[in-house]
Amino acid sequence: MKPDIGVIPALITPLNEDETIDVPSLGNLINWMLSYDLKGLFVGGTIGEGIALRDRERMKLFLETVRIVDGRVPVLASISETGTKRVLDNLAMAEAANVDAVVTTPRMIFASRTEGETYRLMEAVAANSGIPVWFYENPFMTPVTSTFESLRKIMALPNVEGLKFSATNFDLFERCVRELPGNSPCFNGNVPEIEKSAKIGGGAISGIGSMLPGLCVKVFEAARQGLDEEAAKLQEAIVATYAIYRGEGWPFWPSAQKHVLMRRGLIRTNVSTAPFLRLSPEEEAKVDEALEKIEEWVFEPTPV
Repeated sequence: MKPDIGVIPALITPLNEDETIDVPSLGNLINWMLSYDLKGLFVGGTIGEGIALRDRERMKLFLETVRIVDGRVPVLASISETGTKRVLDNLAMAEAANVDAVVTTPRMIFASRTEGETYRLMEAVAANSGIPVWFYENPFMTPVTSTFESLRKIMALPNVEGLKFSATNFDLFERCVRELPGNSPCFNGNVPEIEKSAKIGGGAISGIGSMLPGLCVKVFEAARQGLDEEAAKLQEAIVATYAIYRGEGWPFWPSAQKHVLMRRGLIRTNVSTAPFLRLSPEEEAKVDEALEKIEEWVFEPTPV
């Protein structure tokens, strides 16, 4: 199943206190999210803390997500890792879980010396995968920045069918949307650029999508329909949620988003994988204070 252009949330990973997958919370969250017009789910990515999960928990995340989704939308699974063999191990895990596609960055942690290293990684994944492969351009998490020519070469590989683009060069993203071979679907991963991506025919894989699936869909559809004023206001509402993180970014980002989802009755804990910060009571109070100022503006009703 291939995702249509639209909004694909990057799923947070609900965890128990011992960092095992909180399956009831995962089911509650996914079923709520899929009440909106989403085009897929992206699991185990950056906001999903996939690289920090133990292998058995990553496998459980893939298996349980596929089971809960039950064919309603495509499931894309992150297999990013620190080396090609580890990526291929994760590929085997994702295929065994029957996900619809796999997504990988260049090698995590270590900077590639040349674009050729990234190409060789993608070549190996494409050759060994029995399901579609997506490339994830994310220079924030991998010290690599691809040129258009390197992206074009990667996307021309057999079985490479999509691009998640989280670099800040929107001109490059727009060129990818318009010029990559085979009209490969291109999804922008930057939260403030959902509106811009929709206007040029790209999709959005949003790291804030677990918290705001409906609002992400609304801004995307308004922009695609040419309702510029409405789209701009909706995009402004999404950006307003950054107040929750107090400008801290990682590692505050997953814990704060989980705290909001917990407060809204969708998951049971705000546990993130160590050594990411666990919110102190004082930090939880500050998140609550920021949330109260914007809650009625940006959040859809949720079951409690």
